[in-house]
Amino acid sequence: MSKPSKIIPDYFVTRRNTVIQILFTTLFAYIFINIYRPFGAGEWYDVSYLLFLLVSGLLVLAGMLVVLISRLIMFRIKQYRPVTVVYYVLMVAAEVLLMGALYAILERIVLGDIRRFGALLYIAIQNTSLILLIPYTMSLLFFAWQEKKMTLETLIDQIRRKAYFIPFRDENGVLRITLKSSDLIFLEASDNYVVIHYQAGEKVKSYLIRNTLKRLESELEGFMLARCHRSFMVNIPRVKMMKREKGVFHLWMNDSGSISIPVSRSYAPQMAKLFESNNFVSEE
Repeated sequence: MSKPSKIIPDYFVTRRNTVIQILFTTLFAYIFINIYRPFGAGEWYDVSYLLFLLVSGLLVLAGMLVVLISRLIMFRIKQYRPVTVVYYVLMVAAEVLLMGALYAILERIVLGDIRRFGALLYIAIQNTSLILLIPYTMSLLFFAWQEKKMTLETLIDQIRRKAYFIPFRDENGVLRITLKSSDLIFLEASDNYVVIHYQAGEKVKSYLIRNTLKRLESELEGFMLARCHRSFMVNIPRVKMMKREKGVFHLWMNDSGSISIPVSRSYAPQMAKLFESNNFVSEE
């Protein structure tokens, strides 16, 4: 059985971020063409600087038309199924190839370039890769940073609010249990199940639901919960201390440390930033 394709984060393909990405790429491409003068323009075409600015602007707009059509198709597909990483990569590759072909055709027909079309296409694809992939990478990194920053700020803001109830649903969306936020301690992944650990008087009890931690992380995004490990998600207000032991962080969920949750290296920077300002970190 083939492994399902990974879905690309939604904030990469929202309408707002897509518009920002296209505008940023357009500006980058215009500046890039006028500084670097790709496609052999500096050697083959003897035109004034002002005329080159005008022509390069029209060239960029023509290329961005390819990107615009590609993204409209993406939004159409997104209405029926999630955008996968494979689809996104293939879409960008198609944009590079089609834009390169468009530029090569314009060079041959409009500008009358006498070089072989294969050579024109090769050079056009090389330069188009730079024109698109550099701003694409920069914008995607910015969107990822912005999303993490917003999530962290939301989490910190939630910590300042008073207790509320947290609903837990199974994989079919059926409500199974609702807990007061102050009673929830942590969630633990167990194959296709999640174990909910909570306080019941003086005892710590658990409740098992059929769901994945990844899906619950998405469903409970607005609550005061934080993923600290592939297998654990903790209730932030219940954390007593974050302590480094032999180079690895652990979260103490009670005063004695008998309930200690590991923090994986990939989540450590985010968790440290969350707790440092409140002096929760202890080092041994």
